[in-house]
Amino acid sequence: MGDLLLLLLPEMIGLIITPAAIAGCVLLLQSHEPIRNALSFGAAFLLVYTVIGVAALLGGAGDQSATSQTVSHWVGVCVGVLFLVVGFVQLARRTKLGAEKPKWIVELEEATPRRSFAIGLVLANLNPNLFIMLSGMTIISSSDSTWPQALLGTVLLVLAASLDFLVPIGAYLLLGDRARRGLDTAKNWMVSRNKELGVAVFLGFGALFTIRGVLALI
Repeated sequence: MGDLLLLLLPEMIGLIITPAAIAGCVLLLQSHEPIRNALSFGAAFLLVYTVIGVAALLGGAGDQSATSQTVSHWVGVCVGVLFLVVGFVQLARRTKLGAEKPKWIVELEEATPRRSFAIGLVLANLNPNLFIMLSGMTIISSSDSTWPQALLGTVLLVLAASLDFLVPIGAYLLLGDRARRGLDTAKNWMVSRNKELGVAVFLGFGALFTIRGVLALI
């Protein structure tokens, strides 16, 4: 199990570092219904990741012969190359970095719990974590883990993704006004650096996944 967790560590870190999810959650914590909106937003993300995890488990992620390691490594390389391409495309448009608020930020500024959930579903399917979660489940499928170990690995991946929401919401509940000021500063910085953060995530994890996959294949 320890070997599996070590293999999943990059994916878990990637799921934790989600600028759009964190900034959106922090923004909603300043709305008229902060907790309900933030929880609805986070629930949408976790629903998508849970569906991926459950589908992979039902598809044989706990079966030691379900997916070969070669396939797993190629998936990692493909995800890495995809990230690098997207990262370089965004970098080529660097003159527009930080120029204006993303449309989803504008939509969240006046969101209700239902609207927050809907926007969360869209963002969950359009951010790099979708592919990071798929990469993690492919690693589990190709490992020699038992079904309980595969289940635990899946739960840990989903838990890592949930920290994007649990940490800001927990800070808000525990620290009150002090947390609001700190979260507001963090939100403003993330919104103003939205594309820069996206480039860093895509290029950083793109290089990591590509190198890891290529080294494993050779």
